[in-house]
Amino acid sequence: MSATADKAAAATVGERLRAARDRLGLTLQKVSEDLHLDLPVIEAMEEDRFRALGAPVYARGHLRKYAQLLGLDVEAVLSQYEATHNGPVSPSLVPKAIEHPAMPPARRGAWPIVAMLAGGMVLAGLGLWLWHARPRAARPETAQAVANAPVSAGPALSGTQVAVTHIVPHEATRSSAESHRLSAGPEATLGSAKLRLRLIFSADCWVEIYDASGARAFYDEGVAATARSLMVAPPLRVLLGNYSGVELALDGRSITVPDRARYGATARFRVLESGATLPGWGL
Repeated sequence: MSATADKAAAATVGERLRAARDRLGLTLQKVSEDLHLDLPVIEAMEEDRFRALGAPVYARGHLRKYAQLLGLDVEAVLSQYEATHNGPVSPSLVPKAIEHPAMPPARRGAWPIVAMLAGGMVLAGLGLWLWHARPRAARPETAQAVANAPVSAGPALSGTQVAVTHIVPHEATRSSAESHRLSAGPEATLGSAKLRLRLIFSADCWVEIYDASGARAFYDEGVAATARSLMVAPPLRVLLGNYSGVELALDGRSITVPDRARYGATARFRVLESGATLPGWGL
C-alpha cells in the first residue's frame, strides 16, 4: 500500500472531508452556501465534533450531503462515522427545551422558614374554611326566588301535624338540553375530525409531529426509500431533521416547508387543516 493510501486510511472523517475540499479549491463559506448549512455546522464536521450537530440522524444527513458535494464515497464516509462513534445513538425522548436542572440541596438553615410558611398556609386554610362554614342570612333576591318558586302539596295531614311544602329548585326548571350543554364542558365544542398525513422519505430524516391536542402523533426516524401514513387532527406542529429528504401531504394536498421555518437542514413549522403552513411552533 502506498504512503498516500496509508495516510488516507488513517484519516478521520473530518480530515477526509477537509482534504477533499482543499483538493477542489472550495472555501468553507462556499460549501456553506452550496449545502444551505450554517458555517459552524461545516466546521464541526471537519473537526469531528459530531455531537455539536445534535441527534445522530442530523449528523448522518449532513455527512451524506457533504460527501456527495465533494464527490466522496458516501457509504464509506457514513460507515467510518458509524465505526468511529460506536454506532448510532437514539435521540433522547425528552426534548432539551423541557429538561429541568437539578435542584440544589436544601440548606439546613432554610427549614425554620419552610416550617413557618407551612404553618401560615394551614392557618389560612382553616380561616377560609371557617369563613365559608359560618351561618349566613338569606339574601333578599334569594328569599324572593323561594317565595315565587312552585310548590307541591304533601299528603293530607290531620291533628297537630305540620304541613310541609316542597320547594322546587330553580335549577330543576332548566331544560335537559341546557343541562347537557353545561355539563359537556368546552371539549364538546372542539372538532375531532382526523385527516390522513403521508410522509415519503428520499433520505433518512428524524420527524416529530404533534396534533391539535398536543399529543405526539409521530416521533421516529424515517428511513430512505420508505413511506409512512397516519391519521392526525390538525393543526399540527412538525419538526424535520432533514427536510429535503421527506415529502409531506395532508389529505392529498402537498405540504410546502416555509422558507422562514428552515434552520440549516432542519425545519420547524405548523400545518393547518387546509394544508397551509406557518413558520414556528406556537399554535
